[in-house]
Amino acid sequence: MRSDVWSELVDQGRLLVRLGKLLTHRHVEIYEGVGPTLDGMLAALRKGGPMRLTALADQLQVDPSVASRQAAELVERGLVERRPDPDDARAGILDLTADGHAVLERARERSGQIVAAALRDWSEAEARQLVDLLTKLTGDLREELCGGKERVR
Repeated sequence: MRSDVWSELVDQGRLLVRLGKLLTHRHVEIYEGVGPTLDGMLAALRKGGPMRLTALADQLQVDPSVASRQAAELVERGLVERRPDPDDARAGILDLTADGHAVLERARERSGQIVAAALRDWSEAEARQLVDLLTKLTGDLREELCGGKERVR
């Protein structure tokens, strides 16, 4: 490959990140009142299941004090619940509520509709190929940047 293709990939990656943030802003924040930061916490809990605040902060790569404020806001909104950790009564576990799951599902559905509309001229095979290539790209980048660790630092 020509050397400028790498720069083009970086540029397209940056654009994709910006468009992803715009999609979150328009279809999660506006309709659900949950900004990208809080949406990230909800998504992490959906993917990782119930977890301690320290584990959630580590996964999101934020200071525990920041995660604590974000979690408190989500608890106040009824999207996340705190309950005692069955393994350690001194600690608490955060988990999505039914409302939290519903917010994520509605946002995912709306986002999927937008992407489907944007790619309406694509075949399912082309869309699947893009998913496969993006999955390969993120895996390879994670390996290069993080030595194969599960999350990006």
